[in-house]
Amino acid sequence: MSTFIGIDYGSKRIGLSWGTLDLGVAVPIQAITDYTSLSQVLAQLRRVMDEKGCDAFVIGLPLHMNGQAGTRVKEVEQFSVLLRQHFSLPIHFVDERLSTYTAKCLVGLKKVSIKKEKQQKRSGIVDSRAASIILQDFLDSKSRT
Repeated sequence: MSTFIGIDYGSKRIGLSWGTLDLGVAVPIQAITDYTSLSQVLAQLRRVMDEKGCDAFVIGLPLHMNGQAGTRVKEVEQFSVLLRQHFSLPIHFVDERLSTYTAKCLVGLKKVSIKKEKQQKRSGIVDSRAASIILQDFLDSKSRT
């Protein structure tokens, strides 16, 4: 059974999801929100991997709407190099355009107060939902092949 951790990388929060090819469903899991160094991120990822298993990472690639790579793509690529060096697992990239917008719609942030939106952002709910959208896109593409 191939298991995957989906990642929506951000400089403040890192959304996470988990899924398998057998089930074909990605589920959001607790985001990484409280970190001051990448070593803390790696330690938290290791805990998730030990608990749930992971054969590969699926990372959202933040392309511009025209498909061009922006400055954030370089950050994601640098993060992926770190993951590869630390965990020696394959990494798959998925175009993440509109994943955060879709995630906000799914968690109901389009019609809520600014206070509630800030609370949801701080908790990483939107980020992990975006990670599940990224991973689901990957799983769906694998089921068609």
